[in-house]
Amino acid sequence: MIPCSNRIQEILEWVNGECIADIGCDHAYVVCNAILNHQSKKGYACDVAQGPLDNAKKTIEENHLSDLVSCRLLDGIQGLESDVDQIIICGMGGKLIIDILSKGNLYRGLRLLLSCHKDDFALRKYLHDHHIHIVKEKMIYDHGHYYPILDCVCEDKEQEVSTSQLYFGVNMLIDETYAAYLDFEENKYKNILSKVNKPEFIEKMEYIKEIRTQRIS
Repeated sequence: MIPCSNRIQEILEWVNGECIADIGCDHAYVVCNAILNHQSKKGYACDVAQGPLDNAKKTIEENHLSDLVSCRLLDGIQGLESDVDQIIICGMGGKLIIDILSKGNLYRGLRLLLSCHKDDFALRKYLHDHHIHIVKEKMIYDHGHYYPILDCVCEDKEQEVSTSQLYFGVNMLIDETYAAYLDFEENKYKNILSKVNKPEFIEKMEYIKEIRTQRIS
């Protein structure tokens, strides 16, 4: 396995497509490790800029994967090969991921593995509105920040989720990291409310309470 960050290792745990496409591939650690670990049979390292693709090509060649991993200069997922059955988009803001998905050809059964560093509510709301089901989520902590990982599949009907789940996770894995994340969010809003009493922050506190209640039940 190629050495990589804790965040990438966590993402790799949920890679399971036979043919994957890593969008915004950087050094192609995700797609190369997925093949080296026998999680995927082939893949594409995709980016909108040539620089990251040059880095990806170096990683691919150093690990003798040129027959299994191809580099693609693409704007998001436009023009992506039809044999891809899992698209991976990680390390971006939620709104940029939305922009990428909105310009692509998504079809029933296509799997998406997503991770954003901000605007996770906006991303979950977009997925819900476009019948992309969140099968499971996991919260990870890396270099002082919390990141959700969303394992999704495109469907033809709406997924039933609550507003609190759109804010704080749908089918979230309940572990110590997620508990710490909820504590972090709760303390953040408590601190804000101690200075300014705004309904939207009171509402967020209620959503956290609702999530905690769901966990107990």
